[in-house]
Parts: sequence; C-alpha cells; structure tokens
Amino acid sequence: MTSFPRKLQPPPPMRKEATVIAFRKFTWIHSWAVYGAGLLDPDGYDRLHPANLDDAALGAASREALLASRYIAPNHPDWDRVDAYWNLEEDDKLKERLKAAAGVKTNSALYKGAGNVSLELRDGVITVEPLKYAGRGGFEGIRDLEPTKLPEAISDEALGAVIRAAIEISRAPWKR
Repeated sequence: MTSFPRKLQPPPPMRKEATVIAFRKFTWIHSWAVYGAGLLDPDGYDRLHPANLDDAALGAASREALLASRYIAPNHPDWDRVDAYWNLEEDDKLKERLKAAAGVKTNSALYKGAGNVSLELRDGVITVEPLKYAGRGGFEGIRDLEPTKLPEAISDEALGAVIRAAIEISRAPWKR
C-alpha cells in the first residue's frame, strides 16, 4: 500500500472565549485557553461574583475574562501545562468550590436555575450565545436560536445587558 503524506489542516482562527454561569447565589465568570477546543486555563480569569451584579459590572467582568483568554497552539510553551491542568482531581475541586459558594451539597441543587452564556471574541466581534442546561452540569446549544453579535467597542453596560438577557433565555429556553 502506498502511503501519501497527509495534508495538514490549517490552524483554527484566532479567537478568545469566556463563559458566564449565573447560579442562584453567585455568578462564575472564567476564561478559556483555546485552540481547536477550549480548556480551563490555570493562568486565566476565574472569579466568583455576586449574583446581583449590575449590567456595567457584569459587562466589565465578562470583557476582562474575554481579554484574559489565550490562544494556545501546539507550539506554545504552555501547551502541555494547560492540557495537563484539567483532570478529574481539578474537576472535583471546582465542583466542591462551586457547591460551597452556593451553600448546597449536590450538583443538581447547584445547577437548579443556572444560566450559561458563551462569549467569543473574534475579529472585533463579540458573540453572545445562551446555552440550555442539559443535565449533569453540562450545557448545550438552543435549537433555532442565533447568537447575538456585538462590536468589540460596545460599552460594558450594554454588553452586560445583553449577557443578562441571554442568561434569562438560558434559564428558560422554552419561554423565548
């Protein structure tokens, strides 16, 4: 059998990603290390905020997380460290931290009423996409719902208002 050299795929486009998860008692905002997929970044933005952030504060924190996101290609010096960071032990620590902040003992109690919004910054455009709860701490896209696209220069208050509206859609996607 003749072997042909594989044509290498072009690298994915440069982008930054962050997530906003609004639990009942607090909001967790974090950045991702991205290449093909996203991984939690040990050097990224990872903060718990009060549930009652106003729109300007929500927008500012979300923008800070987006800007902290890093594009880490296989030749990046942190590639192996970021890839090795997320494991079952770190996952368990994160779940315990979030449950303690919420004052609950189970994941089902933690995620009850939670809303998740995915943020992406690419080519000067911020994409805001609400996700619906899919069970066991996971979220998925909402059928027939297009993400909202905003200019990167949007004010923190306006960005926060769009994120807050997306959180409400995420919490009750059947009401839209």
